[in-house]
This record gives sequence, C-alpha cells and structure tokens, in this order.
Amino acid sequence: MGKVLHGLDMFHLALLTSDNATGVEYETPEAVLGAVNVNVQPNMESNPFYADNGVFTVLNSLGDIDVDMEAADLPFELQKKIFGHQEENGVQFASKDDISAELALGFRAKTSTGGYRFYWFLKGKPELLPIEHQTDEGNTTPQTAKLKLKFMPLQHNGRWKAQAESDQLQGADWFKQVVYKGDILTPTP
Repeated sequence: MGKVLHGLDMFHLALLTSDNATGVEYETPEAVLGAVNVNVQPNMESNPFYADNGVFTVLNSLGDIDVDMEAADLPFELQKKIFGHQEENGVQFASKDDISAELALGFRAKTSTGGYRFYWFLKGKPELLPIEHQTDEGNTTPQTAKLKLKFMPLQHNGRWKAQAESDQLQGADWFKQVVYKGDILTPTP
C-alpha cells in the first residue's frame, strides 16, 4: 500500500554559526508557530552529452534551492536575529547595513500510514520579509508572514537536505538540533 503525505507543522529555524571543512555548528533550533505552507524548488541544470549518434548521458548540476515558507507570524525577536536588525527602546530598525544570518529550516509532514516525514534544509540565506496587509471587508482575513530563502550545500560535507520518515521518531528528537549527519540521532549510552 502506498503512502500519501498531508499536513505541515513544526517549522523550526536555527542560525548556522560555522560551516567549514572541519565541521558545522548551529544554534539551538527555535520553533516558528503557525506553519501554513512551504514550497521547495531545487534548481538543476541538465546538459545532455551526445555520443554514438544519440544522447549518451545527461550531466546534472545543482544550483541554488529556492524555499518559500509561510507562517502565521514571524516574531520580531526572530526577525531581529535572522535579518540583523537593531533595536532601540523597543523599536526595531532595518538598515542598509544589516547582514542576514545563514539558517537551517526544519519541518514535518504527516504520512497516511500514521507517521511523519521530517526535513532539515541545512544552509540558507533569507531575503527581506515582504509586508502585505489588507483592510477587513466585512470579515476578517488573516495576514501571514512569507519568507523566501535560498539554500545551498554545506561547505563541510556538500549536503543540503536531511530527511527521515518514521512512525517512532518524535518531533522533540528531530528538532532539538539540526540533523546534518546520521549519528546526531544516535542516543548516547
């Protein structure tokens, strides 16, 4: 029997603090409540190689990975962290000199067999958050936060995504740290 994916929850963002040949370090992931939508689009370039009077092979190369996430809200404190905004007397300021952080994005989707498919996208750079509001016209229409990110492979090991599927794995285990190598989920004796 096949599986069907449905639903979306448990958005998490973690700041990437170091990525080099010797290792990767992330801050502790933070939950972003109110997951609404996510769209992941890896950009590939395919080049056919011709030999023996036809296509002999196709060479693929990975470009950047476009991710659009939509949540109920992106709290000010998190915006400050990821966009490098400054705060003065409770007012948050964005400036031309802000430097956006590199991030990991995690979330999960339900499977029709009772488990979940878990994801971590490992190294992305956010674009500035668009602001979009509309007037209430007789009924209240929710306004969501939409964040665009460009992901790329890690310098450390070339990986750009981690995913797992399980009916035993719990969100608390998957999201306590960014999963960028397999032994992270191994319990310590």
